[in-house]
Amino acid sequence: MRLRAIFARIRRLIGREGRNRSGAGSGEVCSLLIDPFAGDCGEEAEHGQSVSVATIRTACRRMQGAKTKSDLLRIIADEVAAFDLHDLEAMNARFERKVAHLPEGYRDRLLSSVREEIFLAHHRLILLSRNGGGRELDAPPDPALPTYSAMVAEACAVKAREKDPKYLYLKYLLSAFTMFVLAKPAHPVGTPFPGGQIVDEWEGAYLCPVRDMADDVPYALCPYCPAVQSTEPTYPEMRARRREQRQRESLANYWTNYKG
Repeated sequence: MRLRAIFARIRRLIGREGRNRSGAGSGEVCSLLIDPFAGDCGEEAEHGQSVSVATIRTACRRMQGAKTKSDLLRIIADEVAAFDLHDLEAMNARFERKVAHLPEGYRDRLLSSVREEIFLAHHRLILLSRNGGGRELDAPPDPALPTYSAMVAEACAVKAREKDPKYLYLKYLLSAFTMFVLAKPAHPVGTPFPGGQIVDEWEGAYLCPVRDMADDVPYALCPYCPAVQSTEPTYPEMRARRREQRQRESLANYWTNYKG
């Protein structure tokens, strides 16, 4: 019941008359984006060996002890090395099946973001772990990392009571890399929500239309994501309006301070 109330609040927040043409409920789609357990039809791992809870707990303790982003990168890369392209493809295919009933236009935009979340994150992880990064990787990871790592271990243990937590664990590993090493939002900029709003970036900040509404969803990524709750709608056309507003402000500031 609590999850229903949360997603009802999300629907009210992001809904906009005439924008949501989806045949599926907006709460259902938001649930798939926010709740790692949503839409799970009991599918087992389709490729390779399973991952034990003991292995996951050990890796999570290692992540908790990471002193720098570089340390964390090495730990995540070691764990992701146990997966291959078939696992990434299977992970993507599972999400495709979950959203197969959505209208084609929205579904294609959503799947594009999910593929970025999976394949591009994995590509960046491999490149960075092989080639090394700059001095920014010498910085400590976000203080939320130990809590996130503990959450991952707990979530995978819960999943393992019903089925192999392999793909859930892979999702959390890629998200840990994106959020705690790259300091980017778990869902890429441009990820569309029902109603038309997106994850956006503006003046160095990442904006999410549902960030604060998802804090109570068990095992969600949102509480650990660097994106902040947007204070105004994040429809794609709002970028042009914000740029126009900034230009007006800059021009007004110029004439106010111009001494002639």
